[in-house]
Amino acid sequence: MTTLRRQRKQKRPVFRGRQARRRIRYDRVLIAAFILALSVFLIWKIGSFALDRFPQVAESSVVVQQPSMLGGFTVVPMAKKEPVRFKGKVQKVAYLTFDDGPSKYTNDILDVLKENKVQGTFFMVGTEIHKYPDAVKRMVEEGSYPGMHTMTHEYQTLYKSGSSANFIKEVKQEQKIIQDLTGYKPFLVRAPFGSAPQIGEKFRGDIAKAQFKLWDWTTDSLDWDLPGKPKQVIANVKRDVRKDVEVILFHEKEQTVEALPEIIKHLKKKGYKIEVYNPENHLVMNFKNDLRL
Repeated sequence: MTTLRRQRKQKRPVFRGRQARRRIRYDRVLIAAFILALSVFLIWKIGSFALDRFPQVAESSVVVQQPSMLGGFTVVPMAKKEPVRFKGKVQKVAYLTFDDGPSKYTNDILDVLKENKVQGTFFMVGTEIHKYPDAVKRMVEEGSYPGMHTMTHEYQTLYKSGSSANFIKEVKQEQKIIQDLTGYKPFLVRAPFGSAPQIGEKFRGDIAKAQFKLWDWTTDSLDWDLPGKPKQVIANVKRDVRKDVEVILFHEKEQTVEALPEIIKHLKKKGYKIEVYNPENHLVMNFKNDLRL
């Protein structure tokens, strides 16, 4: 009997030890699960609090700044251009071009352009540039294009031989003058008296090889022959401007300055967007439709 009691006393501690170990393992599992749940809860709360501290920012429209042309031109904010066709309607474009400057009227023309928030494309005679350097600099600073119209503007010198040598030589000379003065190197040329018939296919090829572009026009205002008659200049433009893309020929004359505000107003009323020549988006505009130019 005494031996049996001793055996029972020896077994009871063994039984209690197993139960205790099971309870300890169970408690540890509960504690681990609690800690895990608490960690997940705290992470969620902290994240929500952080997000509340930084409210959502509304989307903003980005205004892309891009230059109206290459080189030293002023970078101006511009809205994204409308497509050429939108809802079946064609986007009409007009270019105001001015020959034979710079002159005493250059600043007056620039004043009108600035007042109407548009720019022009100027084709200057090289020998006149040194007479009006400030006007040429202003032209570039305000976003207009300083194109070339040769040095001499003399028919015999430029075309009589039939060779392109004199023409290209004068254009290169003028190009350097403009670059030295403004920091911008232009490549657009308007041939004095137009490119036809005096400039043939080979001549045009030589111009293209020299990396120049050549512009003529679609509408001639005939302003050069109408001193003191700005109303007739206006009437000429109103009568002849009909195409979706118009390159309008003007000269630096007093009657042109007087006619220009009304012409700009008329073009806008007719749905034209007035633009300046942009070498980044070159438009082929010569009488022979020579795609090389």
